[in-house]
Amino acid sequence: MKRSTSFYLLLFLGIFGFSIGLFDNYRELWMSANQLSTESISNVISISYLVTVLVLCFFMIKVSVEKLKIGILVSLFFKFLTSTFLLLLNQSENLFWIKFIMFFDISFTQLIVSSIYPLLMNIEKSDVLYARKNVIESLSNKFGFLFVAILLGKTVFSYTISYNTCLLFSIFFVLCSFFIFLNIPFKRSGKSTSFNLFESFTFFKTNKVFLFYLFINLLNYVVWASILGMPLLTLTMNFSFTSNFASFLILGLGILSNILSLILVKYFQSKSDDIHLFFKFGFRVCLYFLVFLTGNYYLFFFTLLYLFLTDCTHSFLFDSFFVNQIPNQYSLLFTILKYCTSLIGVAIGTYFCGNVFHGSLRQLVFFPLIFGILQYFCLNLLLKKKKEIQRKLNM
Repeated sequence: MKRSTSFYLLLFLGIFGFSIGLFDNYRELWMSANQLSTESISNVISISYLVTVLVLCFFMIKVSVEKLKIGILVSLFFKFLTSTFLLLLNQSENLFWIKFIMFFDISFTQLIVSSIYPLLMNIEKSDVLYARKNVIESLSNKFGFLFVAILLGKTVFSYTISYNTCLLFSIFFVLCSFFIFLNIPFKRSGKSTSFNLFESFTFFKTNKVFLFYLFINLLNYVVWASILGMPLLTLTMNFSFTSNFASFLILGLGILSNILSLILVKYFQSKSDDIHLFFKFGFRVCLYFLVFLTGNYYLFFFTLLYLFLTDCTHSFLFDSFFVNQIPNQYSLLFTILKYCTSLIGVAIGTYFCGNVFHGSLRQLVFFPLIFGILQYFCLNLLLKKKKEIQRKLNM
């Protein structure tokens, strides 16, 4: 029964992930086409992520498996409703209702995605299952992204595929995922995912390096989102790319980044961590600084290419190391905290990105530069902590 349940959960995640790829990557362009300013778009995204974190703390830590299933079903139902309302509001000029409903639509999406992992953990604790979850979630999203990139702007039976068509496709697959999830055979259990808060507090107070890692994880996403919080808008508005070309560019560089990551792990992982750290983060700071000095758009474009290309690389530097050092009884809590700090980082970074979006190029890279310098300094401190832990383990 466990195997059957986990299989259907992964199937659900694949269908729902495909629905996310169909519209979420184009969400900012849909809002822009509905006359929302970049400031409004960034504010909607930022606030919805922050609220998601608050709900997530209770939704993922304090409920039983049965209640978690009900919570996901309710979220799926309201996700279907909010997306349908957005579909009907397209080009209606009801900006207040578009922003209001979009706020909840983003929140429901994030809640559903983030709730799958604790549900899987309650059914079957397995590193292989966790790896499959990550692969399916990533691939299904990319397939949805690719599907839209191919069809967008094309005419099929005298109908032009638009951003609203992408939303319609997404709604259909959300409905499919709802019925799949509704029929997953969960075993009734009163078991809760709640943690012993006192034990957890004591552990993290004693091992402050993990809290420092979480702070840096937040900072990483602040830096990233402050320059690429709205990637398709950035490419289409600053460089006049079509949404199709921008989509293929992001997808292509994402694939190259995955390939480069595998090459680095296989052939260059033994190189000095300090060298890896510079090429992942230090060189980015150098590029931000050069763009700030010159205000050159070609250099800015090269900076964006480098960011996309190095997005997936060097995960062995910190992520895999610190996650593997966490004792099993705290691993789920640590994963939740890591996800929450990621969302908070994206919210903060996207807010900065949206509020300087129409400024000069120097204004666009100012926040990434300042936060990037702080990030690189903190990462060097974390690297020293990592080396200390490695020395103790080797003794």
